[in-house]
Amino acid sequence: MENIRKAPLLEEIILQHYLPVSRAALAITLTTVTILSLLPVNNFSGMDLRFWRLPVAADKIAHCIAFLVISGLIDGFCYQDSFNLKKASIAVLYGIWIEGLQSLTDYRHLSFWDMVANCIGIGIYWLLIPAFKITPVLRVRWQYKERLSEKITPDP
Repeated sequence: MENIRKAPLLEEIILQHYLPVSRAALAITLTTVTILSLLPVNNFSGMDLRFWRLPVAADKIAHCIAFLVISGLIDGFCYQDSFNLKKASIAVLYGIWIEGLQSLTDYRHLSFWDMVANCIGIGIYWLLIPAFKITPVLRVRWQYKERLSEKITPDP
């Protein structure tokens, strides 16, 4: 019976591939958000993007969610440090960069309220970190950091 191999848990599999997956997820997300942010708005004319019949609210909610996710991916990519002002600033600068690129097009424009929604999404991520640390799949980000520090710290 001792020779029976135990199947790895999902968290073990995630921990094993954490860094390459987090890097790929961040790259894919930033590329996708950049492309979607620069597409003409009329490309979405066939879809009903209204939320509770408030198109402005739907856009701002989308910004909040996008930057909540981007903040989490930046935090996971740079797992060595806690989420701090430096990481939040990277996300804010990315949002400003996107708005700047939009202002260079004829069909999109720079929006102060989009930047505010981006910052709210970053703030929501920051506030939700304690909840994420106890959420089964999301807590892997902090376990990865602990595992690395255990490998580096010599035993007394």
